[in-house]
Amino acid sequence: MKSKKQQEAAKHSKNGEAATPKVKKPASEPKTAKAGKAAVERKRTIRQLVIETLAANIAVPNAEMIAAVKAEFPESAFKDTHAAWYRSQARKGLLTGTPIVIPAVSRKQSTTAN
Repeated sequence: MKSKKQQEAAKHSKNGEAATPKVKKPASEPKTAKAGKAAVERKRTIRQLVIETLAANIAVPNAEMIAAVKAEFPESAFKDTHAAWYRSQARKGLLTGTPIVIPAVSRKQSTTAN
């Protein structure tokens, strides 16, 4: 509920004239149901790309994962530590909802695979 001051302020503008009443715009159709618009394809994300890369080859080296991300997202700062984080999340099941069994890659193997 508005106080008297708020009600008075709503009735008058700053210069003492009556404020113009606000007119509601008619409800338009939802954006997804507009005619003439083709179904907009959702943008692909780095997460989706990493999931697809891991699904295609579970033992993919970090260098290949980085190359795949850089090919699709050239301005990305994706690097080795990011690839390791995504692998960790995939092992825990936090990327897809189910844990993925990924063979452990030691630091020595990941750096010599380049």
